[in-house]
Amino acid sequence: MEKVIFSVLLICFFNQIQGQTKLAVTLNEATKVTKQDEGGLYFAGTKDVNYRFGKRISPHGDCIDVINGYAFVTWYKGGMDKRNLMLSRKNLNVENSPWITIQFPHQHVGQRGELLNGTGIRGDSHNTAAIGVSTIDNTIHIIYDMHAYSKTSLPNDFFNYSVSKKEMAFVPDNEFTLDIFNEKRNYLKQGQNYERMTYPMIHRANDGSLIARYRKGGSGNGDILLSHYDGNSWSNNWIYHEGTLDLPNRNNMYGGERFLNGKFYSGFSIRYSTNNSTSTSNGYSLNSGLYYAYTNEIPKNISSQWFDVNDNPISLPIKNNIDSAQDPVQIAQPGDDFGTDTFPKSGSDPAWTVTENGAIHFVQRVDGINVHYYKKAEDANFSKNAGGLIPNPDTRGEVYSYKNHVFMVELLNGKVNIKTTLEGENNWKIIYSGQETTSYNHFDAFVENDKLYVYMMEDTGNNTVGVGDKRPLYFQEFTLSEEEVQEEVAPTVLLEAENFTTASSDIQIGASSSASGGEYVDSFASNQFLEYKFTITEVDEYDIVLFVAVRNRDDSVMDVEINGQLYENFLVAKTGDWNIYGENKIENVSLNQGENVIRLTQKRSLSSEPDKIEIFSKSALKVNIFNSNTIVVYPNPSKGVFNVKSQIKKLNYKLMSPQGKVLEKRDLIHNKLDFVKYPKGIYFLQLNSEDSFIVKKILIK
Repeated sequence: MEKVIFSVLLICFFNQIQGQTKLAVTLNEATKVTKQDEGGLYFAGTKDVNYRFGKRISPHGDCIDVINGYAFVTWYKGGMDKRNLMLSRKNLNVENSPWITIQFPHQHVGQRGELLNGTGIRGDSHNTAAIGVSTIDNTIHIIYDMHAYSKTSLPNDFFNYSVSKKEMAFVPDNEFTLDIFNEKRNYLKQGQNYERMTYPMIHRANDGSLIARYRKGGSGNGDILLSHYDGNSWSNNWIYHEGTLDLPNRNNMYGGERFLNGKFYSGFSIRYSTNNSTSTSNGYSLNSGLYYAYTNEIPKNISSQWFDVNDNPISLPIKNNIDSAQDPVQIAQPGDDFGTDTFPKSGSDPAWTVTENGAIHFVQRVDGINVHYYKKAEDANFSKNAGGLIPNPDTRGEVYSYKNHVFMVELLNGKVNIKTTLEGENNWKIIYSGQETTSYNHFDAFVENDKLYVYMMEDTGNNTVGVGDKRPLYFQEFTLSEEEVQEEVAPTVLLEAENFTTASSDIQIGASSSASGGEYVDSFASNQFLEYKFTITEVDEYDIVLFVAVRNRDDSVMDVEINGQLYENFLVAKTGDWNIYGENKIENVSLNQGENVIRLTQKRSLSSEPDKIEIFSKSALKVNIFNSNTIVVYPNPSKGVFNVKSQIKKLNYKLMSPQGKVLEKRDLIHNKLDFVKYPKGIYFLQLNSEDSFIVKKILIK
């Protein structure tokens, strides 16, 4: 009998017991980086006429650094007649401080130098501007405007590096001028070869030193080089990842590296040189595979310090092999797992992170499907999921972590959208959606301690050359925190949208892994209706919650009729994605004891996809004596001894296994629990008073 009861409890409290806290994101400040008469460079016009590859150049790449309470961002000045490299800085320690901007003489050279040489008017989206601040000597380093250029073709601009004088990064605003920088150089260390470099990044280690990285070579045929700045000088370049191999293994790495929690990690996909052929030698188009390696130290060209996902030592440089059995760092192949095309395709870099507890999360997109690979440190293998609320890495966002939370920033319908899941899980939830009137079309983000910074370009909608190539830039600062999870109440009645009592004759049912029960009503069209009959045992006031996906319309409305009472033109919230079912609540509805009827009539053509209706008793929704403020179990995880902080004097408890077996049942004495005798693992703790209970998940480590 107790097993049956426990199963019910587990369903009702599932979202609550998976973690005692949830991630919260609070917008602190939104500011405009560019002045009223300025904008960041954007490649308006026509592809292959006005630009190559993509329209985006500001902000793009490794263009943000935040340190010591100062934010630094790089950009190019719009429009195409200007194109200067720009550096802006804001003192985040001072309320309402302005952005101070330095304009450099250097101008974006364009595709193969066409803009510089006057042979064309094409911009190149590869030419990002990476920034890093060394806190050893407080110098600012910018590596920029390159796409595999040779010294012969662009003798003064094949590789561009600007570094400030020492102790200049945090000077007062009135001293933050071009004078703090040395003359531009075409090298980091004199005597080294910097030709044919692309995709620069700069990473800061805990000691304040810097790692520079760049690709030498081209798409499908390039090496990743690293160099270290120790506060005095840059080291020689050394090869971290070698892609200039013999066919069929010739490739290059698409991804990046980061310092996280004192370690240096690398996560990437591979683009083979044969990837665009109709008879690809490796069976994939564009990028493929997921790869992972790390070192516990500041990265050096020493094989003994590098490891794979199983903590086995690996040799440098990393060399990838089409035969995955011989590939030292491949952790997954999304094309095999979820690909639908003859030659599965991943178009972007994977987004990834490693949490402070060592959980690894990768998000990738294959053949238009968002996929998620993840594992906790103690797990032997990766779990994998596809579709649903998994974020889309094609937005060029990154996956980040805060404590045991994993989250990703996206742009949905031009607004910042943040999704999160607990580490080692795939239970993504939307925790923030921007509400401002300004719409954005691309961004970069940066996380420092408990702050998230998002750097964006406004989507002005103007694609006219000479006008649309200058767009405002914005910067938003968020605080990351944890909130106690409120207890969830199971609905009194759950109506799956597809299980209607009667409906229009042309209603269609769709299938989706993100829908409740796996099905939903597809393309609910104008004047179509759905009707549901259900039974209520107790007279009460109820909240009716409609779960509906609305991708495109801001004006999707329904007529909702409940027992003859009409809620006319009820606005259904836009979710921005057909896989996201938003909550739309009608509160304080009186229902009858016995049979009740809900009828939904769509008023806008093809504008919604209903998933389910949940009906909650207002009595059940009243605050339980157990809430986020009255009871806490800590520390969690622990080695077996837990404390209970509670305002309730008399409690008893049950300790249960994940299968529902009651292992121990006693009164709580001195608010302390000793479970040291039990093996390591997950357990469920039910705490009971005379008329209420709560279930907590605990971990004995």
